[in-house]
Formats: sequence, structure tokens, C-alpha cells
Amino acid sequence: MANLTRYNPFSEVVSLREAMDRLLADSFITPSTSAFGNRGVNANLFETKEGFILQLPMPGVQADDVEITIQQDTLSLKWQTKVQAPEGATALWHGFQSGQYQQAFTLPSPINSESAEASYTDGILTLHLPKAEHAKARTVKVNAK
Repeated sequence: MANLTRYNPFSEVVSLREAMDRLLADSFITPSTSAFGNRGVNANLFETKEGFILQLPMPGVQADDVEITIQQDTLSLKWQTKVQAPEGATALWHGFQSGQYQQAFTLPSPINSESAEASYTDGILTLHLPKAEHAKARTVKVNAK
């Protein structure tokens, strides 16, 4: 069963001090291995009767550069992007950069890692994650005496 969280528009408001700290850190300090900061990666998670489907955008990623680890209800991803500017071009802004990234997801129920499948098409990583047998819903018939 999915958890619902009420949207709070003030949860993303930061103080002026925090905004200035981020600005200065981003300007003068080498960025950490994740360009996503504390927010994590944008992702879509869908649930079916049999399992979950997770979709993640991964621009500039080669399929061989993605490492997926599943343990119980936790999915861990590590990947590397390699983005190169065209020869003779000057970058005006960077929407995504080369680097190494990692993200962990806690799913609503345990996964059968033996049957999990991953595919990468048009810059989108799609994971088909079947639920573990003991986590699937079952119908119990009542016997009358």
C-alpha cells in the first residue's frame, strides 16, 4: 500500500543564509559526486499486482555504466555519465554533467531480485521489479462447517 504525503508548499523554502551558502559552495567548491544534491533523482514508480515498475531518466549513460543492486525492499543504483561538448563549441549552461552518481530507493514491499529485469531505451532506465512471493496479496477462502 502506498503512503500519501500531503504537499506542503513551504517545505522547499530555504532561508537566505542557506541560499547564499549553496550559491557560494556551488561557485567555489568542487561539486560532490551527485549533481542532484539532497533531492535525489526524478523517478516514476508504478505498482502492479505482480510488482513495481521504476523509470529513471539517465541522459548520457551507457548501459554498461549502470550497476543495480537489490536487497529485500531496497534498490541501489550507481551510474556514470559521459557528456562531451561538441568540438569547437563553448558551453553556455550545463543541464547535466559528466560524473558518477548513486541513488537508493526503498520500495513498499520486498522484491524478488532473481526475476528483476532492466532495460535502457531513449535515455530512460526501466526496471521491472516483481514482488517477493511472501509479499504478494493472497485471497483466503473461508471454509464453513
